[in-house]
Amino acid sequence: MDPAKRIYWFYLMTSLIAASLVTIYHQKHFNPTQQLKALINPRYWLNRSSALDVVLLFTNSVIRITLLVPFFGSRLVATILVGSFLQSNIGDSPAFDLPWYVIATLFSVIFFVTEDLSRFSLHLLMHRVDFLWGLHKVHHSATNLTPLTLFRVHPLESILYFGRGMIVFGLVSGLFVWLFGSKVNALHVLGVDLFGFMFAAIASNLRHSPVWLSFGRLEAFFISPAQHQLHHSKDHNHPNYGTCLALWDRLFKTSMRTNIQKPETELVFGLQDNQSKKPVKLLKSLQERSA
Repeated sequence: MDPAKRIYWFYLMTSLIAASLVTIYHQKHFNPTQQLKALINPRYWLNRSSALDVVLLFTNSVIRITLLVPFFGSRLVATILVGSFLQSNIGDSPAFDLPWYVIATLFSVIFFVTEDLSRFSLHLLMHRVDFLWGLHKVHHSATNLTPLTLFRVHPLESILYFGRGMIVFGLVSGLFVWLFGSKVNALHVLGVDLFGFMFAAIASNLRHSPVWLSFGRLEAFFISPAQHQLHHSKDHNHPNYGTCLALWDRLFKTSMRTNIQKPETELVFGLQDNQSKKPVKLLKSLQERSA
């Protein structure tokens, strides 16, 4: 029931509608009975892979509520710290007399771009640094993708993303509070920033699903659900690290486009054999050295 969460009922509904339309497009006909059976298929929802998604969803939620928020504080604390630091070390900001809607637009755009870049950067490091990959492989070990796979994250990785979110929000909001004071505002829908709401509402839950939704030429600018499915594929070497914007993948040469008319029907999700064994080899090596 929380619009700030990816599995808010409205986001699930828009993803369900998009999934139905995409299925109709690829199958060239509408078979409601077949679609309903696919949607409520127990083999899709009730399996070991999906069970771990649910366990980690609740585990990480408990850690965040009982440890992270009480210990580190909320985003408001980060905003106050950054704003106070700028005021103490730089002094009063230059006087900007801008309308509220210009300030709100600037804040929303800058926060969206900075947030997206930070997500891409941490995600890329999760794949490139051995220790971090040892954490992130928990997410990639999912053999069955559902919207709940988003929450299939190692607790330590969850803590890293929590810290990333606080730092980014604190830096951007603290800077704007220092520059504009009480005039700071953002573009919101149901209390959620506009761009975040749009991303979640445009079938973002299909990123972790077998439903092939490609953006075609728009993938030069935005990451589609189909591109993220390639990221989870065992046979495509993990391309497309971005969340919303495709710019970062294009800059780092990690982008792989998809085809609207020719869906990948044979995608296999999960870890490759050498990926699943890598952490074991590392642990064995450390044990041999200590011996």
